[in-house]
Amino acid sequence: MHSKWILIVLILLFSCSKDEKSTNLSNTILSDFLQSHSDKVLDEVIACAGSSNYEDAVLIYFYPEEGSYDFKYYETESVNVNPDDFSNYKLKSLPTEGVFGNKLSAFKRNDLQDAWGIVTYQTEGKIHKSNPIRIKHTQQATVYNFDVTIDTSVRLSPEFRWNESELQNDAIYFQVLLEQNNIFISGTYTFDRFFRYYDTSNVVLTINSTIPPKLEIANNYQFIVLGVSLDNWVNSYSYKNFTAE
Repeated sequence: MHSKWILIVLILLFSCSKDEKSTNLSNTILSDFLQSHSDKVLDEVIACAGSSNYEDAVLIYFYPEEGSYDFKYYETESVNVNPDDFSNYKLKSLPTEGVFGNKLSAFKRNDLQDAWGIVTYQTEGKIHKSNPIRIKHTQQATVYNFDVTIDTSVRLSPEFRWNESELQNDAIYFQVLLEQNNIFISGTYTFDRFFRYYDTSNVVLTINSTIPPKLEIANNYQFIVLGVSLDNWVNSYSYKNFTAE
């Protein structure tokens, strides 16, 4: 009787281990992960990546929608693969941090090899997946500069202008406005190299859940603009501090 119970316990343990291994494997390869959630609606993730300004690392930026969870980052072993073949992407365990006043999040990547990456997360009834992101840190590190001009001639409605990135392959521009102490105010996208706060006539996408507040005279702010290529790499990161007037 004793040996019989031992056999039953061993069978149960083996069965659990096998099931757990299968579950882990389904999460390791992006194509398997998507297939295992094929009953859910497939939606998008706003994401891009760029070099860090402070260390030899890459930040994979993404916008977590309200109610999102299960944030994952998948990556290919090299850039010499088909970026649209999701079986090439394997799960990477990377730390995350809040950026731009915690309105966005970012995976921090210290691997120096260039590759393709994809961000996923879930919301109720949906699986969200970003477009492939070309990691170009060793080939083309993000350029940080102060190349922003600010026209304050219209009271409390400054106009920001900037130049195209050096490689002239920007596809879109992401603008962020922060108040002092890193408080998020606004996040917008334009195809133009200018943006007036808060005029949305040339804005093609926004991550603002409500209309941003009016600027306050004598308050300090920071304007940031990312020049992003078609393959979602941040070519340039331009920023400038200013005082509202």
